[in-house]
Amino acid sequence: MTDFFIALFATLFVSVLVDLLISRITGRRLRGYATSFLLTLIGVPLVFVFVLKTTDVFEVVLGLGLGLMWWFIYLNVVQAVESSLRIRMLLEIRKNGGQMAADELRAIYNDETLIRLRMQRLVQGGAVEQGRNHWHLRSGKLKTAARFFSALKQGLLGKGSQFD
Repeated sequence: MTDFFIALFATLFVSVLVDLLISRITGRRLRGYATSFLLTLIGVPLVFVFVLKTTDVFEVVLGLGLGLMWWFIYLNVVQAVESSLRIRMLLEIRKNGGQMAADELRAIYNDETLIRLRMQRLVQGGAVEQGRNHWHLRSGKLKTAARFFSALKQGLLGKGSQFD
C-alpha cells in the first residue's frame, strides 16, 4: 500500500514540476496546466502498470481517480494564490522595499485600476478584444470552456448562471 501512494505522489510531483517549468518558460499558465493534467492522466496508469507491475484494474482506476482529484486540488490552490488580491498587495509592498503609503496602494488597487489591469492581461493573453463600447471574447478555447461550464452548471444545478 505504501508503494501505491509513493508512486502516486511521485507522478504528481513530476506533473507539478513540469507545470511550473512550462509556465515559466512559455509564460502561459494554461499550457502548464494542460501538460500537468495530461501527465497525471497518462502517467498514473503507466507508473502503476509498468513500475508497480499492477495487474489489478481497480487499483489503477483508484490511483487515477486519486491522482486526478489531487491534481484538481493543486490547480485550485495555484489559481487561488495567483489571483488573490491580498497576495498581490503583499507582493507590491515587498517590491517597494517592504513599505508603501496607503494612498499609493489605494491608487493601484481601486476598482477602476483593478478592472483595467485585469482587462489588460486578458487582452495581452488574446482572450478578449475591445470593440466600440464592448468587450468581446476572442479565444476559442475560452468560448468552449464557457460553454462547457455553463452546460455543466445547467445539468447539475439547473441554473444557467449565478443570477438565475
